[in-house]
Amino acid sequence: MKRYLFSFTLLIFAVYSVSTYGDRRYFGRSYLSYTLPMGAFEFELWNTGRIGKDLGFFYRFQPRFEFEYGVTDRLSASLYFNFDQTTSEDNTFESKPFGFSSTSLEFRYRLTDPGEIFVDPGLYFEFAYGGDEIEYEPKLIFSKRIGSFIAAVNLGSEIEREVIEGETESVFEVTGGAMYEVHQNIALGIEFRNHRNYEDIFEEEEGNATFIGPTINLQTQSFFITFNFLAQVSGRPVTKNNLELDYHEKFEFRTVLGVEL
Repeated sequence: MKRYLFSFTLLIFAVYSVSTYGDRRYFGRSYLSYTLPMGAFEFELWNTGRIGKDLGFFYRFQPRFEFEYGVTDRLSASLYFNFDQTTSEDNTFESKPFGFSSTSLEFRYRLTDPGEIFVDPGLYFEFAYGGDEIEYEPKLIFSKRIGSFIAAVNLGSEIEREVIEGETESVFEVTGGAMYEVHQNIALGIEFRNHRNYEDIFEEEEGNATFIGPTINLQTQSFFITFNFLAQVSGRPVTKNNLELDYHEKFEFRTVLGVEL
């Protein structure tokens, strides 16, 4: 299955490599408020990996296919196809074979024109359906560009409902980053992520972890790609070495490849 996904990605990249990419995604963890122009259409491939628990071997792989369309100059809509795989040995976490997990609909709305006020705000909402699971994910987006310097902060929450079992979990997350364009095709920066898990709807906190790490963004006239790596630096409740490793992992990485269609 993974071989077919990879082949499909190469086909998309090859067919559309002559086009010009318009909406550059600088960060791996944070959105900018800027949206696609009306009528623009693009494909993005996301790969997210989560590595390391307190014992044994653990690796979770979560690719996503995204098709994004500029509904207006301020509103963009995306359709995601999400996949999931977990490989786990010598610990209490279960392995799960690679397979399709859910479909998502995402909407981003730019509230003001760039530079109109001191920060560029935006709204985000994602709805995901995966059989017996439903997820809602709203976010507030704040970004700013001054010359070659780009910064962003996102405040997000997530509510996940298991329909059959009737269980609910929730998440609150803060992400942010700062990046500098060292060349028109290369940008370097740093990102952080604080992620908190709650029982039911923000009742009792079950675990929180803070991550930090570098991000690299590369762009040509035909595509862009972003690389992000995060290491957990602190967590509560502590599982090992001041880290929280029940709900989170030691390391995370993400790549995002984008091509305008």
